Amino acid sequence: MGIKLKFLGGAQEVGKQGILAQGPDVNLLLDYGSIVSSTEPKFPEHVRPSDVNAVILSHAHLDHSGALPYLYVSGGPEVFMTPPTLDLSRLLLRDFLHISGEHLPYEALDIESMTRKTELIEYGESITRNKFELCVRDAGHIPGSMITSLQLDSKKISFTGDLNIGETRLVRGADTSDKEADVVIMEGTYSDKDHPPRSEMEEELVSSCREIVESGGVALVPAFSVGRSHEIVSVLRGRGFNHQVYLDGMAREAAEIIMSHPSYLRDGHEFEKAMGSVTWVNGWRERKQAVSSPGVVVSPAGMLRGGAAAFYIERLAFSKKNGVFVVSYQAENTPGRMMLETGELYFKGQKRKVEAKIHKFDFSSHAGKSELEGYIKSFKGSPSFCLIHGEANSLTRFAADMTQSTGLKVHAPSIGETLEF
Repeated sequence: MGIKLKFLGGAQEVGKQGILAQGPDVNLLLDYGSIVSSTEPKFPEHVRPSDVNAVILSHAHLDHSGALPYLYVSGGPEVFMTPPTLDLSRLLLRDFLHISGEHLPYEALDIESMTRKTELIEYGESITRNKFELCVRDAGHIPGSMITSLQLDSKKISFTGDLNIGETRLVRGADTSDKEADVVIMEGTYSDKDHPPRSEMEEELVSSCREIVESGGVALVPAFSVGRSHEIVSVLRGRGFNHQVYLDGMAREAAEIIMSHPSYLRDGHEFEKAMGSVTWVNGWRERKQAVSSPGVVVSPAGMLRGGAAAFYIERLAFSKKNGVFVVSYQAENTPGRMMLETGELYFKGQKRKVEAKIHKFDFSSHAGKSELEGYIKSFKGSPSFCLIHGEANSLTRFAADMTQSTGLKVHAPSIGETLEF
């Protein structure tokens, strides 16, 4: 009979990812995320919870997990994820509920219902159910992120989630050893560009932070609370930055969770040592102290949209001795994107020029264009490829180029599209 893939979200866009994989008498949901906006969150196309037999959650970030508790308002299907993903997603979902609760179709109890329905799976482990079988491997994106090989009917689907081929200070690179599939659903966030060498970015960041601090200033590094904040601290300490470093916001709670899963890290001992060497900010008193003397502050939110970073940017942006070093993806219509493009930010309704030194460092946890090309070409046979999680123009252009250069079927589906294999 074959299978159908319906793209509910995350197709020709970044955010609110959701794919419905349909086989004979079974429906599997691959991620079910949200777009966290300054107004109302956005969600994938609706799917009835009673129609879903099981869910696969690739990793904890809200663009993949943010709509998931909705499925558990009344019962809900079994959901597969790694142990770090369960702990980190619960942290992020509870925070999402705290910030946007009035706009969310679920409550805290539904997050706990999801937890009770969770089936934990480790890298390299296989699980068999009546209508499908899955095996997961390291996706190299954040601790616990996974590539899923899914046997559904007579077809084998490979679902990358968010994919990073190269090793970072925090995690190992993706395990791309499985080269066989009929259909590959893969991200293409950076299908239009390659990233500079990681070591080069690390050196530049540490040098820039050292320059600011040794000149008497404070360097603010706004970073995502799960993954990026912890990598930045690891980079600073790993490259011998011996000045004061503060870690604030939800990154502190996430650090405790990550330390409790050391096998999912490149070097658990090194990570614990780095986390123990910095000052964890635990209140407004310490927050004010952090901006009153030279040092580096690593704090969410990574796009300067709320979080403790909003406090820091207001106090640091208007002095030339300070620095604001961007290390995370900046979505459209976010303060971080505006600052990078115009050098300005809104404060109390007024647009003001940022006097602090602004610089962007490419610490992406996604594969670059050449790595995506190599990944596609590494598969045996002639699988079909579905490119998701990227801007429409980049994905469609990359899909056309890869189809022409390889002879394979590479397609960038749109939201609502259904493909049969």
